[in-house]
Amino acid sequence: MPLLAFLLVIISAALHALWNFATKKVSGNLTVLYVGLWFACIVCLPFVVTLSWSDLAITSAYPFILATGIIHAIYFFVLSKAYEHGDISVVYPIARGTGVAGTALAAYAVLQEDVSLLGSIGILLVFIGTILIGLKDSHQQNHYRGLFFALFVGLMIMNYSVIDKLAVGIISPIVYIFSMFLLSAISLTPYILIRKRGDLLHAWQKLRRFSLIIGLGSMGTYLIILFTFRLANVSYVVAAREIGVVIGALLGVRFLNERSTPKKIAGISCIVLGLVMIKIA
Repeated sequence: MPLLAFLLVIISAALHALWNFATKKVSGNLTVLYVGLWFACIVCLPFVVTLSWSDLAITSAYPFILATGIIHAIYFFVLSKAYEHGDISVVYPIARGTGVAGTALAAYAVLQEDVSLLGSIGILLVFIGTILIGLKDSHQQNHYRGLFFALFVGLMIMNYSVIDKLAVGIISPIVYIFSMFLLSAISLTPYILIRKRGDLLHAWQKLRRFSLIIGLGSMGTYLIILFTFRLANVSYVVAAREIGVVIGALLGVRFLNERSTPKKIAGISCIVLGLVMIKIA
């Protein structure tokens, strides 16, 4: 994996952990996420309008844009549910870990990516580490609800990662990510207006700083990753991003009073070792 790609992934992972932490701070409030999507679109729009028509009118990319917009709308919805019911130190690792495993399999099947033995072991260690961090000695109903939605988030990560890898080979990442956020926001609008309209004003008046962190953080994260997809295998990129799991777990322990356990320590060790192997590969 090229050094530039690796460094970009680490920066992206830190941003990703930050906006997921903000999402957990508001207990997965979907209206806060929704306002954040529109913040991201507004910030990105000036960069889009400076591009030439030839950058925008790449019709072969439109099916990918439509697909990722719908998938991300589902992603943000189930992510909000996951953080409503689960701890960040559980939801985040489970979602990202299943996303890593699923993306590696999908990239091999769909993209015919070659992954070396060392890289495969690294991906496996990252997956094991994320699952270890996410394991919780609890039989509370909310834990299993959070776990279910976290697995659903992982499924969405697998789907959009492969689609995004294919798309950025065709169209500018800036155009692609703007379209993705815009379609996601539009797709969520009917549900928000019908079921969450009363929460919108509160989200805007009291929680918009979290919306700003979530919107700009998520857009910055994805934009960096889309550019990185042009430099390295999607399997390596998605796996290396899981350093964010370590950051997220540490934030949960430090600021949300979530417990530090031997499982989490073992999980962090697996992720670090796996990242070293992926970097070498």
